[in-house]
Amino acid sequence: MSITTTTFRTHNCGELTANNIGQTVTLCGWMDVKRNHGGVIFVNLRDLYGVTQVVVKPENPVFKSAEDLKSEYVLKVTGKVSARPGANANKGMPTGEIEVEAGSLDVLNVSQPLPFELSEHAGVNEDTRLTYRFLDLRMPRMAKNLVLRSRLSQVVRNYLYALDFNEIETPMLTRSTPEGARDFVVPSRNNPGRFYALPQSPQQFKQVLMMSGMDRYFQLARNFRDEELRSDRQPEHTQIDLEMSFVDEQDIAHVVEGMMQAVFAHISEEISGPFPEMEFSDVMLKYGSDKPDLRYGLEIKDCSDIFKTSAFKVFSETLAGGGVIRAIKGEKGASFSRGDMDKLTDLAKKHGAKGLVWLRFKDGKFESPTLKFMTEVELAALKAMLSVGEGDAVFMAADKPAAAASCLGALRNELISRLKPAQIKKWAFLWVRHFPLLEKDAESGNWTFTHNPFTAPMPEELHKLDTDPGNVRSCQYDLVLNGVELGSGSVRNHTRALQEKIFALMGYDKEQVQRRFGMIVNAMDYGAPPHGGIGIGYDRLIGIICGTDSIRDVIAFPKTTSGACLMSEAPSTLDERQLKELHLKIEA
Repeated sequence: MSITTTTFRTHNCGELTANNIGQTVTLCGWMDVKRNHGGVIFVNLRDLYGVTQVVVKPENPVFKSAEDLKSEYVLKVTGKVSARPGANANKGMPTGEIEVEAGSLDVLNVSQPLPFELSEHAGVNEDTRLTYRFLDLRMPRMAKNLVLRSRLSQVVRNYLYALDFNEIETPMLTRSTPEGARDFVVPSRNNPGRFYALPQSPQQFKQVLMMSGMDRYFQLARNFRDEELRSDRQPEHTQIDLEMSFVDEQDIAHVVEGMMQAVFAHISEEISGPFPEMEFSDVMLKYGSDKPDLRYGLEIKDCSDIFKTSAFKVFSETLAGGGVIRAIKGEKGASFSRGDMDKLTDLAKKHGAKGLVWLRFKDGKFESPTLKFMTEVELAALKAMLSVGEGDAVFMAADKPAAAASCLGALRNELISRLKPAQIKKWAFLWVRHFPLLEKDAESGNWTFTHNPFTAPMPEELHKLDTDPGNVRSCQYDLVLNGVELGSGSVRNHTRALQEKIFALMGYDKEQVQRRFGMIVNAMDYGAPPHGGIGIGYDRLIGIICGTDSIRDVIAFPKTTSGACLMSEAPSTLDERQLKELHLKIEA
């Protein structure tokens, strides 16, 4: 790694090797560590690129200055590169074979005492880190994350440029449209009483670009959503947004899989394609989640047939009411205590189940509070279906299909967390395809979109829009990586008639459609091509690659879970002059 020589420095702090011995160099950086060994001062000088050891000897005129150095002082050092004496060489460090004997040492700036140590294991709480983010980003781990993020954005751009994609910016100030989350709104000073909205995604604009004949578009798009925050959500986030004309689902998958292969090749990881894919209905049956972590094999099994004549009232009444009985095995889960089982039962109830039936297999037989309700034939069939072995546990839910899937999906994640089963693979990609087009809105009772209102129905299911809209499958697909929803996309509607028919099912009349979505439906009247695309969560992708628990660790200046920036103290109040200019009044 090299830098262009500047007035301040000839090299960075991570590039000097034995090949530079004898050269006079100038380095700049921060004082990381200082040690005084028998009258000789050793300073670790750090910059973004690495660390170089600087030696200051007692006879040196700058020795007194070196004695006064404090952590994070900004230094300029000129001196001769020499080999570290024998046992002092550090082969595990890029610059570990050399040191710089200081001839001159200039303090370019001083530092106040630090609010926390810049150590990877300092144990400082996150609020303090975010308040002093400019210090937090000096930590090697954080700096490495941001550098990798930058390099991978270049990989993405180069890959898409090579496939004739055009990088096109879409507006940050647009109008409010219903897209699944609350909008952030911006008052317009020149248009009193009117507001812009920050885009939740560039959805309509990228579709209009296809209708404009741009054929292939992408951007690393900034998106804004006013929703409840958590470790993998921020009020503003970045996605790799792309759209293509004259394509089907497989064409889009081919482009995305190639992009993922290019990204992972940059970190020396080989990803093979094509990625596995599953129907939404199948993935919910087998894993209880539309974003399963397929690094692990735990599968949910439907065992309704085993218990179709069960004397267990909970099972028989569930089956009679159109419900199902499903089970999952926790390998070595027999080690769970009764208290553990109670906590897992509470988890199941939290996710909509009425309860949880559990069995432990120990000393060659099952044990459970509900064992007396099950026959030997049923237990033998259950053992065979789940391949139950010594020390395993079985967890069963008897409920409506959706509730059984939800609770066992959550339980599967908890079992992975607690039991830590062996990974089948390191990077587990999965396409989940053909989500329901519509679902009932819990508040209004009207049909609403499951992803966005522009998703096309599967062509062979168009006729169901008139008779059974709740069972229409869509051309919607999600890309999942290691249990995280990495991206979401679809083939879009491209005719006004079909788009307005779907809007009508959602309760929009033609006037409402024109007012809310006029830009896109009007463009459909003038020869809109078939098109589709996807948005890949870039923050989530980098977070997974870096192995972080929170995407805040791969974003330079993130917000807290309350949406605050502790460093800049945003959001802030406006003064009366600003409020007056914007025609706003704050009411308590």
